[in-house]
Amino acid sequence: MPCVHIKTRMEVANEINGTRDVQDAPEVALPSGVKYQDLRVGGGSAPLRGYLVVLDYTATADGVQFESTRERGKPIVFLYGSRPFTGGMCPGLEEALSTMRAGGRRRVTVPADLGFGDRGAVLRPTEHVPDKRGVVPPGATLVYDVDLVRVSIPPS
Repeated sequence: MPCVHIKTRMEVANEINGTRDVQDAPEVALPSGVKYQDLRVGGGSAPLRGYLVVLDYTATADGVQFESTRERGKPIVFLYGSRPFTGGMCPGLEEALSTMRAGGRRRVTVPADLGFGDRGAVLRPTEHVPDKRGVVPPGATLVYDVDLVRVSIPPS
């Protein structure tokens, strides 16, 4: 039987108390070309492969918004490290999440080769969406404003 860790009230309080806003944080450039700037440092858990992750984000491609879980009122939930990616997820965003903690907020810039590449993407049907939300053009640089809402061990 797998070991299940249930957080105590004190552990949850410590995670919340460990979250802090950041002023003028430097932009960090990763070797892959992904860049990020912390807006709030989370006090919770960091995602590990197979953990359940809940994100809220707004994403733009070359300055044009293509997705916002905040506007839809429905965060994205997925198993960290699983494939294929869900919704607006891409390899560059997953890489940037690896050093975040629950409760954190980060602005992430993803180069096209770690985003949707030369093919672009259609994330949802667009026939009733005249402003092209849900469409990522080929070769687009992506910018995500992402909140790592929750990280937890998935239910068995």
